[in-house]
Amino acid sequence: MTPRFRIARLALPLAVLAMAASQAVAAAPTDAPAAPSSTGRTAAPRDTAAASDRAITAEVQARLANARTLDPARIRVSTTDGVVKLEGTVRDDKQRTMAMELARSVRGVSAVSDELRAGTD
Repeated sequence: MTPRFRIARLALPLAVLAMAASQAVAAAPTDAPAAPSSTGRTAAPRDTAAASDRAITAEVQARLANARTLDPARIRVSTTDGVVKLEGTVRDDKQRTMAMELARSVRGVSAVSDELRAGTD
């Protein structure tokens, strides 16, 4: 066997292994961090959850405002980790039920805490 043949005999399997390894690396999933925000910082999970809670609160408030029989000025809405808390007063239990159903219908809401009082104060 000539030295050239020995080198070629070793080089071919090494080239095939290198190609297979590069394909495996390219196909592997990455655990890339979140994309940087416009400020150049990466959003922390807590920041993302807080933004989601704010969006949920805004959507619940909008739905309450669009309900013709509810007075949204008398209902306070807050959200923590997807749990919406409704506080304040409503005219009767029918309005309480309506407010709770509207809050539950918002995407991202995991639960609704009812701290509404029926009757006028």
